[in-house]
Amino acid sequence: MTTNDELQMMGGAVFGSGFLPSSEIAACASFRDAVLLAWRSRRSKGMTKARLAEVCELLPQHLSDYLSSDDVNPKGQRRRSLPADKIAAFEAAVGNRAITQYLVRRVDLNLMEEWQAQMGKKVA
Repeated sequence: MTTNDELQMMGGAVFGSGFLPSSEIAACASFRDAVLLAWRSRRSKGMTKARLAEVCELLPQHLSDYLSSDDVNPKGQRRRSLPADKIAAFEAAVGNRAITQYLVRRVDLNLMEEWQAQMGKKVA
């Protein structure tokens, strides 16, 4: 397991805000888009996918699925998504909170829609 000190030495640990601009998060249409944004926006541009897999304890052969922009591979099979229990390690390694920002934004929007629907029922 990699410590925060090790991540800091690699230039990847999230220290400070680690937040990306809201406009970039809003442009993410899916969880996959948020994962790709987090990777493209990594603090340590020298970090390789192999090192990311090692630091996050991910199978390297799965990482290509996580970081592919297509949901389906050339054989027509659905690609894997980054597992939820690896989000924190992934974000610490890349040095930003793009995935969490996307998830929070999505939840907030869903809660707002639910609230509006409930208010509409009370008014009618």
